[in-house]
Amino acid sequence: MTKMPQTAYKHYIAQTRFLFHCHIKVKIPATYPEALLNDCFAMLEAIDLQYNSYQEDSLFHQINTNAGQWVSVDEVTISLLKQTIKISELTHGSYDITAMPLIRLWGFYKENIAQIPTKEAIQNCLTQVDFSKIQIDGNRVKIEEHQELITGSFIKAYAVDQVIAMLKAQGVTDAIINAGGSTIYALTDAFHEKWNIHIPHPKKETNLAKIPLSNRCFSLSACKHQFIAIEGKKYSHILNTNTGYPAANLQVGLLSDSACLGDMLSTALFGIEAKNFQETIQRLQKVFNFEAYLIDENQHLHQHNFKSLLPC
Repeated sequence: MTKMPQTAYKHYIAQTRFLFHCHIKVKIPATYPEALLNDCFAMLEAIDLQYNSYQEDSLFHQINTNAGQWVSVDEVTISLLKQTIKISELTHGSYDITAMPLIRLWGFYKENIAQIPTKEAIQNCLTQVDFSKIQIDGNRVKIEEHQELITGSFIKAYAVDQVIAMLKAQGVTDAIINAGGSTIYALTDAFHEKWNIHIPHPKKETNLAKIPLSNRCFSLSACKHQFIAIEGKKYSHILNTNTGYPAANLQVGLLSDSACLGDMLSTALFGIEAKNFQETIQRLQKVFNFEAYLIDENQHLHQHNFKSLLPC
């Protein structure tokens, strides 16, 4: 497709489709053809099929179904795995994509009945949750028997990054992608310097704050809408992979240049204890460029250089 010059915009076109278990909306200037939106969703769909662990023909699903054996994969899979392992190491295992057996144990899937597992069951399951047992040899990957990878914390965001890269290659400098409200990436230029987005309150049906978004991604991890209820109590879908229990925090918001990195980090920070937030984020910020805040179970706000957080 031929690149088109951009000017100030008054009108936009948008499409919304259901992918990666959420509604994804892509919005671009009306000076571009509808075909460009179709190209965006074609890319999202291709990544979903190729890399989403929930898709039976994906490379990650092949790794899971062949646990204990070497599986040949592509460079993207290797790169993503190395990134997850790096963050797992930096967070001392609070982020771990081998957590799928633990997630199943807690009943986050329809074939399971949601219940509080016994301490013995959790401890037994934790022996299967260990990112350090992911083996990589060139273009081959192997996990141990009974291990299972889950891509939910990053694959949607990776797809968003790829669409943003494609839009930039087409000369688009003003656009926004909202993937389920948890991954929002905005492109801006001199004519449209920012997109204002609202952050939902973790407890109320109101907004907590708003932030200006400009050539960055906002990643949100929260338990407000993703949880299981057991005996009247809500349990987050994000687990503390060190303890085996659902994380008690209410929300983590994060700004970064990469949607994929942002979603990985927000998941990692959600899983830690609030008292360890400052120490963990300072360690991570020595390696990655991002801003973040955390709201703990008592609705206390913890932040470290999150300069973009504005009251509504």
